[in-house]
Amino acid sequence: MNTPTTSATMKDLSSVKTANISARPSPMGTRQPLPRHQRSGSQFFPPNVLTNEGDTSTEIASTPSTPSPTPRNTTPPISAPELITTPVTTPKTSLSPTIDMEDETFPTPPSHSPPCPPPVANDEVMTDHSPPSTSQTSVPPKKNTPAPSTEEDLLRAHLAVAETNRSIIRSNGVNSLTVIPQFTPVPQSGFPHIHLAHAAQLFDFQAAKVITAWLKVPHPKILIRVFDHDGKNPSVKGPILVERLRRAITEIAHFIHQDEQKVKVSPPCPEANCVETDRPLSFLAYNISEETKTLILNQWIWSSTDISFAAHQFSVNSPPLLLFCLHGFSTTDTNTVKSAVHDTWTEDVTRWDIGDILSECEIPEENVHIAAWEFINSLWVERLDFKASGGISLPRYNVFAVSPTSNPTVWTKLRAYLHSLTYPSELEGSGTAVNFIPCPLCHSIAHPRGLCPFPNVPLWNGPKHNANPRPSNTNMRGRGRGRRTPA
Repeated sequence: MNTPTTSATMKDLSSVKTANISARPSPMGTRQPLPRHQRSGSQFFPPNVLTNEGDTSTEIASTPSTPSPTPRNTTPPISAPELITTPVTTPKTSLSPTIDMEDETFPTPPSHSPPCPPPVANDEVMTDHSPPSTSQTSVPPKKNTPAPSTEEDLLRAHLAVAETNRSIIRSNGVNSLTVIPQFTPVPQSGFPHIHLAHAAQLFDFQAAKVITAWLKVPHPKILIRVFDHDGKNPSVKGPILVERLRRAITEIAHFIHQDEQKVKVSPPCPEANCVETDRPLSFLAYNISEETKTLILNQWIWSSTDISFAAHQFSVNSPPLLLFCLHGFSTTDTNTVKSAVHDTWTEDVTRWDIGDILSECEIPEENVHIAAWEFINSLWVERLDFKASGGISLPRYNVFAVSPTSNPTVWTKLRAYLHSLTYPSELEGSGTAVNFIPCPLCHSIAHPRGLCPFPNVPLWNGPKHNANPRPSNTNMRGRGRGRRTPA
């Protein structure tokens, strides 16, 4: 039971507190948005702040259970019982949107690096702290988890496609295949182009039953032509080349799959009654993976000290770009020759004939005129540096154009017509078409062996221009079976 002295003491303390609060009104008396800068911890309580307000232990002990204050219109005297009985749910609901918005703007947890508080009155520090500090210590770990989670998701997303990127680099990188040391790397400008005589030349002189069997072989499969292979002695050279090709393709496949691939190679087979000069040159490689096929076709030229070959799609190619070869001009300027050809093609009669031939293909009649002009404007010329005895230059010129049709009959007719024309120039003579001289090294029809560009490729491992140079016989006599003695 309280004594009169105790009651008087409590009354005095209550009066002192009421007077202090009235002298320094709390900001809670006005409706203002609560500031975000939460200040918790002992560093925000100035020393001796409660020295004149009674028992500090009683006040601090009751503070943790007090929720964040709700803005009020008036500032009535606040007593300890009123603070304890205030509902807890109301301030939490009003503070949650403010905390979410500020956490997105300031992701750094305040407990780790608290902001520097502005100079405010002691009661402002008191009224803003203890309840929010309890909620704020639990909020930052939840709000900061998306940052590492997003970073982790981004890393995992990159790792998920890392193998795909590695395979793309291995398959499509221009210099990525240098890791296979036994093969010539792709030069910066790419390998030279091999020009074919017609779209189906890869199947030339092949036995009909062999072509039928090759068509039945399931994909993936590719056609291969071996460098410096003339097709002679197929019963002797065929098995040797088949084994060398199988080993080379197996090494390429091992680069991707790291395991043994049972690669198979089918040799060319001529017709029984074929002419001696008409020999098939293409091999079929099959029983390979799609990745191996893509890798081989992307580089398409593979040259090692053991064997060099060119890989082609198992399909009929688009019409060749090379139309014919001209000689008879006394100039080395390709622009002069190009002008002579262009002037001939754009003559009314010639242009009409070109359009008449193109009208026989799938091009609509109303677009034939446009197709003829597109064909003429796609013209370009390349020079071949032929020389006569004594080093006299006798250049020839290969004429190229993009065919507007894939119809083999129409393209052959158009090529034959243009081949038959004469191409005069104003001051440099007149050009006429001559037969191609196919290269036995790379099998292109665009140049002879001596002008083949492949031996000039850096780090070329394949055959050279002079594959079998004959030894000088200045110190030798005779070519028969007898003894050879020095002269």
